[in-house]
Amino acid sequence: MKVNIDIKEIITPTATVKSGDTVKEMFESCIEADVPALPFRDKEGLIQGFISLKRVMGKDCLPNYLVELAGLLSNDMHCTTQAMEKISTLFSKPVDDYIEKPFRFVASDTILIRAVALMEQHNSSFIFVADCADDVDKSHCDYKGIITRLSVAKKMLQIKNSDIPSPEFSK
Repeated sequence: MKVNIDIKEIITPTATVKSGDTVKEMFESCIEADVPALPFRDKEGLIQGFISLKRVMGKDCLPNYLVELAGLLSNDMHCTTQAMEKISTLFSKPVDDYIEKPFRFVASDTILIRAVALMEQHNSSFIFVADCADDVDKSHCDYKGIITRLSVAKKMLQIKNSDIPSPEFSK
């Protein structure tokens, strides 16, 4: 029996962040939707990239030398002095400082295995979903949401638990 896996079933709708939004607002939206990233809209409302928790935390929460020496760090470090002040400073920053490009996405009629392959190709835990007319600039696409590796794993478990063979995930 053939199973059609429609990615529309696993899209997580999310907010988008816009120019001038704060890191705190972005964190709140990510946590609310349980996703690692959100699309970024410029002042004209066009999608121009995305903001990820990974980028924000990597850029402003850890100095490069700590990342490079991560394997040598002990639990006895006391470098978290003034943590509340640092968090407040970070949360008040505009998301504009953390834009990543390009905005990678698949159309909502894309087969699931292609979405997974693109996540793997870009070493990403997510991919956005947006529908675009062929003759439209990609920044004018109709944003649908995000697919994460976690949502794919949940779908795979649903397929396995229903005992319906899925040719899309078989080798």
